[in-house]
Amino acid sequence: MKIKRKFRNQHFDLETFNKTQLVNDEMIDRVTLWMLRTIIKCGGHKEFLDKNNNFHNDNMAYFLDVGKYVEMDSDDFKRVDVLKILKSNLAKLEKSKRFTSSKILTKNVKQISKLMELNHYEEQILEFAIIQKQYEILSDTTDMIGNDLNTHQVKKVMSTILDIPMEEVSNAFATTSKFSKSLMLTIEKKSTYDLNNKLEFLSDAFVDNMMNLDEDISVMIEDSVKECGKAILSMKDFEHKKEDIEILSSYLEDAISSKKKGVNILLYGLPGTGKTELVKTLAKTLHVKLFEVSYANLEDEAIDGKERVKAYKTAQALLSNQDTILMYDEAEDIFESSNGGLFSPPKRQNDKAWINRVLETNTIPTIWITNDIYSIDNAIVRRFNISIEMPIPSKSKRVEIIKKSSDGMLDAKSIELLATNENIAPALVSNASKVVSSIETLDKPKAFTQIINNTLKAQGYKEILESKPLGLPSNYNAELINTTIDLEELTTGIKESLNARLCLYGPAGTGKSAFGKYVAQSLDKPLIIKKGSDLLGCYVGQTEKNIADAFEEAKEEKAVLVFDEVDSFLADRSKANKSWEVTQVNEMLVQMENFDGIFIATTNLMDNLDRASLRRFDLKLEFDYLKSEQAWKMFISFAKELNLTKPSKSFQRAIENLRYLTPGDFAAVVRQHRFRPIRDIKDMITRLKSEVEVKMVKDGNTMGFLG
Repeated sequence: MKIKRKFRNQHFDLETFNKTQLVNDEMIDRVTLWMLRTIIKCGGHKEFLDKNNNFHNDNMAYFLDVGKYVEMDSDDFKRVDVLKILKSNLAKLEKSKRFTSSKILTKNVKQISKLMELNHYEEQILEFAIIQKQYEILSDTTDMIGNDLNTHQVKKVMSTILDIPMEEVSNAFATTSKFSKSLMLTIEKKSTYDLNNKLEFLSDAFVDNMMNLDEDISVMIEDSVKECGKAILSMKDFEHKKEDIEILSSYLEDAISSKKKGVNILLYGLPGTGKTELVKTLAKTLHVKLFEVSYANLEDEAIDGKERVKAYKTAQALLSNQDTILMYDEAEDIFESSNGGLFSPPKRQNDKAWINRVLETNTIPTIWITNDIYSIDNAIVRRFNISIEMPIPSKSKRVEIIKKSSDGMLDAKSIELLATNENIAPALVSNASKVVSSIETLDKPKAFTQIINNTLKAQGYKEILESKPLGLPSNYNAELINTTIDLEELTTGIKESLNARLCLYGPAGTGKSAFGKYVAQSLDKPLIIKKGSDLLGCYVGQTEKNIADAFEEAKEEKAVLVFDEVDSFLADRSKANKSWEVTQVNEMLVQMENFDGIFIATTNLMDNLDRASLRRFDLKLEFDYLKSEQAWKMFISFAKELNLTKPSKSFQRAIENLRYLTPGDFAAVVRQHRFRPIRDIKDMITRLKSEVEVKMVKDGNTMGFLG
């Protein structure tokens, strides 16, 4: 341990030496006693003064009142004379019944003793170990016993130095002891070292704080466990998990009031879904303190999984007398079931017995948070009292969270734009708010978005772009869609029932997705469109989860849900080669069956759909190429939209002769007009003809380009 010790490595002479330069005045007698016991009773004298009368450490000799021999020639005194003085001084100190100590240290040891219910011997051991870490003169003395001490020898040495029965020292460091359970103070058992390095504390900062801080015990361990900041959200921001949170809140309230042991909650979900904020909000609602097991110390250096477990167990021992919740974020660093998690079966922990003991004996309710539920073994997941997935909040909920987190710096348009990105966490918005509020800029929303985009990019997420609305063209007309039924009547029926599952199929560009937008607009409902690329995942189970999340979002938003290119994940199971191809179809069918809303699926490849899935749709409706009269009416409409001269009847035959025209062809030509202006009616017809000619159309038994 690297502890700042008093006047480390300074050397003195007989005239300038003062013991308080090495040890605080009130500690001198106690430290001297321990040093003399080490030298006289533990064999340290062999190193302290060798056969040639050379002192191991001059400062040690000055401190023990034999400094005059340091300045004498080695031939001018006898070794036995020095040891005789040391023995005499030891005998005098042994007769003393009381020794003063550091007031701060004594107070802090008593604090810990009260919290952990330590006995008198454990208090002495804790005090000695701290002082030995703090004062170089003492640790240098114990080093003379040897640097290859095993666990038994350490216990024996401490028994002698502290004049404590060996049995009591062994009890203090037993597997079931308070020191061992809390990991506050342990004996390193894997290797042999000197006494100083065999004794391990929670952290270096803890030792230093015990000696120097006159504070509450929570401050002593803040390097490893710290009180969390205040919540910035309220329970209303978690309405999408209302039922789960009500159960969780009631359970925690009972656990805290009844001091129930073994209470462990698991929160899991993607980064940015508000897991940490939920815990903070729960603590605020329950009027309890919330402490977090740190993943970095006060110097912002990372704390590894082993050290975090030590901090967790110490917190369980020291904070249990308060109304407290403990949070362990990024728990995957210890729960990982693949190679190396501390909670994967170690050599000494067969059958996960140790894991069970950790999760069943904690005195403080603990909420464990992970972004990767798949890294935790199912056998461990079963040990949690409650497990809750935190999904991405619905868009409307994201709007509320961003509005609250942005501190009034964003207008409604900017908030709406940010809310379209599912990866924006409340903390990300809060951080951006802090930056923007401290700089001078006229365009705060732009600066806000830029800061968030930079972070999203660093995280590997898509940036926020000014996107076009999903709205319909101003000249949209449902009568100009070639289907076998009246789309206006269909829309009216959907509006009355508010429950429909439609499969719209047909060639590309025939207006299937646009009709989904039209339904949402007509019903004044939000629209959620998911393409195959939005839902297909690269990991096993990810596609199924994305499908379930999309239906859940539509339910929360009361939105019209449109799946474009549904054939991507609703393929015929009889042709499946992989098990996941079957499971994603199954998930899709289950979600469709249970969805009490408006769901529209579109496909250009009806023949590829799973046959069983078709039975789940209330209506299968084909969208075909435009009829000749529809094509002409649409041509007139778009010519007007482009401010072209009204086409005369002479152009009608040219349009009617263009087979396989779709609304999508008109949309493509209009997009061209932005960078390649259409000159006149003839030019527009030529471009529509070009769109048709590049189509691959199945005609009878053949398929080919039309041009």
